[in-house]
Amino acid sequence: MNSDKQAKTGSGFGLRATAAEVITGCDLSGKTAIVTGGYSGLGFETVRALVGAGAKVYVPARRPDVAAKALSEFGDDVTVAAMDLADQDSVARFAADFIATDTAIDILINNAAIMACPETRVGNGWEAQFGVNHLGHFAMTKGLLPAVLKAESPRIVSLSSIAHKQSDIRWDDIHFAAEPYDKWKAYGQAKTANALFAVGLQAKFGGEGLLAFSVHPGGILTPLQRHLPVEEMVAMGWTDENGNVSEAASKMFKSTEGGAATSIWCATAPQIADYAGLYCEDCDVANLMTDESPRFLDVAAWAVDEAGADRLWEISEATLN
Repeated sequence: MNSDKQAKTGSGFGLRATAAEVITGCDLSGKTAIVTGGYSGLGFETVRALVGAGAKVYVPARRPDVAAKALSEFGDDVTVAAMDLADQDSVARFAADFIATDTAIDILINNAAIMACPETRVGNGWEAQFGVNHLGHFAMTKGLLPAVLKAESPRIVSLSSIAHKQSDIRWDDIHFAAEPYDKWKAYGQAKTANALFAVGLQAKFGGEGLLAFSVHPGGILTPLQRHLPVEEMVAMGWTDENGNVSEAASKMFKSTEGGAATSIWCATAPQIADYAGLYCEDCDVANLMTDESPRFLDVAAWAVDEAGADRLWEISEATLN
């Protein structure tokens, strides 16, 4: 189990830290970053912080025209490219085209995701949340690894979620072939996969200078909730009937800039280098979950398990081959 250091470090930041605060004093001039889903929500604020620190950012996007318009304020500091995480041919083209530029990747942030969507199949009949959130990023990252490992001290950040507590990897029925589809178990499994991917990356490539992390960004209302009806968000206590954040949720929900803070912290903070492979939240390493853990904090043991990460890596490679 990858849990020896899975505990808070006292980073000096917390729940209300913003991306701008976390990156203060960090000079990314001459650095190159890639942010999937970088044209809305958390991704947009992540791009804003990286560009503000001097980085050149590439944003692969399923809707490049929409992305280019959304990111136009950043001018030549941001380059948009076409890529659909649900389409493996598209992923392969993007990775190959980028490798052909002979550019090193200093920071790769696997931010894009779909959540709690109706049952959908992508690829070779894969459940869409696993197929997009994990397999798409797995294939893209592997394709980009030569450029990542070319950088001096590269970092890869994979966005997980507290929803990983909903489900470990459903090893015997990942794609809901035997059991009825459950959108939240599917999302939870995908977010567990994102965390395990960071564990696997660190185990396999940490010796080549890579630092990999997984992140729970916190509760934020973004376009990620587009598949959820208002009634469901009311029932979960997130919003009122008019779609406004509820009083209870406001105490734990973050702004989008706050939601981007932990990704930026993992991508840039020098003090986190000794905690590679771990799951982070609120700009700190998260505690390992116990029976006393709060509902919306800490990480389940299955999401940082090295044996689970190895097993998932083998399954992912076999699925894509």
